[in-house]
Amino acid sequence: MNERYLLDKGDVLFARTGASVGKTYMYGVKDGCVYFAGFLIRGHVKPKFDTNFFFQSTLTRNFKNFIAVTSQRSGQPGINSQEYGNYQISLPTKKEQEKIGKLLNYIDLNIASNQRNQNKPLWTHPP
Repeated sequence: MNERYLLDKGDVLFARTGASVGKTYMYGVKDGCVYFAGFLIRGHVKPKFDTNFFFQSTLTRNFKNFIAVTSQRSGQPGINSQEYGNYQISLPTKKEQEKIGKLLNYIDLNIASNQRNQNKPLWTHPP
């Protein structure tokens, strides 16, 4: 495989065409060795921002509305990297981003845990 398609910790992938346009994925080392395909757009979050906070912002209603408006085309919906780059989010300080990102990740993990019928929280308290 071509090493330029190998994901790095914190990379965020964006689906750019079809029914999955607007779907996102944040790579983590626990996912193993992962390469991305040409129908995806890879984003690198600058170190001065929190990757998890950025990823969580792609799960909001605001982002979904942006996708709905931006991806409208005749035929198959799609968004290119330049259009994704036009999405604007409000950014608190990096310390606040980290706290918010961790809390939202905690909530996501507990939802996933409950959906697997374990019905036990992964932690006894939020991070």
